[in-house]
Amino acid sequence: MNIAPEILNFLAERREFTEIILAPKASPVERRDRSINRVMDVILSAEDIRETLLSLRSHTPDSLGPLGKEGFFSFGIPNVGRIRVTYLTQRGSYVVNITKVPYDIPPLEEIVSDRGEVKKLLSTLSKTEGIVVILGKTFVIHNLFAYSLLKELCDNQSGVVYILERPITYLIKHSSSIVIQREVGVDVPSFDQGVEEALLIHPEIIYMSDMLMKGAFGAVRKLFDIPILTILSATASNFETLKRSFDVFLEDEAKDVMSLISTVIELSLTEKDKIDFSVRKVDST
Repeated sequence: MNIAPEILNFLAERREFTEIILAPKASPVERRDRSINRVMDVILSAEDIRETLLSLRSHTPDSLGPLGKEGFFSFGIPNVGRIRVTYLTQRGSYVVNITKVPYDIPPLEEIVSDRGEVKKLLSTLSKTEGIVVILGKTFVIHNLFAYSLLKELCDNQSGVVYILERPITYLIKHSSSIVIQREVGVDVPSFDQGVEEALLIHPEIIYMSDMLMKGAFGAVRKLFDIPILTILSATASNFETLKRSFDVFLEDEAKDVMSLISTVIELSLTEKDKIDFSVRKVDST
């Protein structure tokens, strides 16, 4: 049974970043935050997943040839987004991760509770040097806020914006700024090499998502004494939680990284699913 049409229809109905997982002897599920939700009331066989995987790959120019034990491919759907498919084998059967990367990023004023604070935030960042950290309790919240913020900066400032993620969650179009988006594991092998590449280009802004992810901490070290506005996001409830994570992962270098952080933006979700944010300056002394 090929369920690719149903999966693509489901993705088309979602505006936001969406992730679906197919596994044998299980129903298709959507992974969101730290939970999973059933997409269809069917139990997939190994052959169902193989047929679906082949159907999805037919959207790409390299649709012929064997699938192999593991692989990756992607394709675009107009007015929907970029569909990225990663697959691997589990005891002879495929497990598939299907991710939709949206083309549309909501304006910052649309997702926050206090629109009047947006201009103040943009003005603050235009005068900020060093590292700006965006903190939210879930990846979806801080990543969405970060991308809406980046879109505002790209639309209103002239320069080069370099984005380093694993995986890429939104696609930003060029506007007043040129945008370079690199996906760790696809476009560049590691966060370390991604940052080294960025420093060769010397962009006006660097963004790295979920800095607490394994591999991202080492890359942060390379940003010492670099006069580039760096925006990092992290899944953390508050700044104190982030500092404790630094102490664990960076050990002796934690104080050095802390000294680079100039501004912290802490996020929380309102009852109406809007984002409240507070901006605080960090005393490096």
